[in-house]
Amino acid sequence: MVTALKRTVFVGTFRHSVDDKKRLAIPAKWRAAAKGSQEFYVLPDPKNCLVVLPAVAMEKMLQKADEISIGEYERRDVVRVIASRAHGTPCDKQGRVSLTDELLRHAGITKDAVLVGALNRFEIWSPERWEQLDRAAMANFAEAAKQVGL
Repeated sequence: MVTALKRTVFVGTFRHSVDDKKRLAIPAKWRAAAKGSQEFYVLPDPKNCLVVLPAVAMEKMLQKADEISIGEYERRDVVRVIASRAHGTPCDKQGRVSLTDELLRHAGITKDAVLVGALNRFEIWSPERWEQLDRAAMANFAEAAKQVGL
């Protein structure tokens, strides 16, 4: 039996197409997991994918950003890089979010995208990049699991 969690959780892998208006459908169970949040935040990831946060996760990120003092230049630089490239997007009635040209280029996405659950967020990958990363991750799974304490 699966127990309902109190926190938002994104698990599984889905493949969807990006339409001509640069919109991508979010799986219904993920929209439900976001507990009614109609706003998502899309950020570029250094691994050349996109990270998508529901509003509650973005709120936590904002709280951490509030704690950065004016003299912490490196931390402020990281926040600036993230914020300047991030994109806030509502989820429309069909469950789609819009993506910018810059974000699509960053992730190497042209037509198809792979949506990958990452527990408290999800990622959007080009199918080719996801296949490469997944293959490498599975080859090193036992060692990586030990490193994160699983």
